[in-house]
Amino acid sequence: MGGAAPQVAWALAIERSAAGDFIRESAWIYPWSNIVHVVGVALLLGAVAVFDLRLLGVLRAARPADAAALALPVARLGFLLALPTGLVLFVAEANGVVTNPVFLVKFAAIAVGLANIAAFHLGPLRDVAAWTGIPPAARMVALLSLSAWLVAAVCGRWAAYV
Repeated sequence: MGGAAPQVAWALAIERSAAGDFIRESAWIYPWSNIVHVVGVALLLGAVAVFDLRLLGVLRAARPADAAALALPVARLGFLLALPTGLVLFVAEANGVVTNPVFLVKFAAIAVGLANIAAFHLGPLRDVAAWTGIPPAARMVALLSLSAWLVAAVCGRWAAYV
């Protein structure tokens, strides 16, 4: 099963910092950060899934604009919970995170998901209320989004076992 994990100097410095020590030594900070992180990811992924599945034609109960109006605030809340708590978890185990290939896939998937969100909200698809149907490009964006966020969530859980 191999020897010691590789070490990355900057990650070790973060992990061994006063903040890293404080997080690991606290009886509350790490576990509560983990719980809130999972809740945030669940909210984010759930909201993304509702909107993306609507664009993919799986869910049809609402107009895309109504689905967006419902899902976007929930997704934002999920992201606002997941980001800071993810940083807390990272600080506590930075070296283990950056040397774990599954975490690296997770971070790549998050980058794809965020780039996809930016492209959707800044690009030609941004005015969902003006759509007369679901543009084929929106379906592709939805498929990429759903895939990226699912990969990120799966890798987040899987990384603990690698």
